[in-house]
Amino acid sequence: MRATIRHTNLIALHADVDAAMPLLDIDESATYRSELTVWQPGQPTSRREGTVTGAEASRTIRTMLLVAMHEVEQTAPEAVTVRWTRKSKRNNYRTQQCTFTKVA
Repeated sequence: MRATIRHTNLIALHADVDAAMPLLDIDESATYRSELTVWQPGQPTSRREGTVTGAEASRTIRTMLLVAMHEVEQTAPEAVTVRWTRKSKRNNYRTQQCTFTKVA
């Protein structure tokens, strides 16, 4: 499953996120490992890792899609990736990706 979120206006943004979230297979009772990676020209690659519950992962993914990411992808039941790949002067040509991987 792969969905692109339109950040063109508030109605489209919420409609796309509301349509994408039920398509994700997230086990709310499981534990997930999250890894956020940020790439920006002229800066070292930034990585942040953590452990969250499935319910927290679901809420975090929803928030990321509403605020900072434009794409969500799930190619296997145990991993969900959200990303921002649109480089622009407005965001200092930064791209970022966060992967949630089921561990238990």
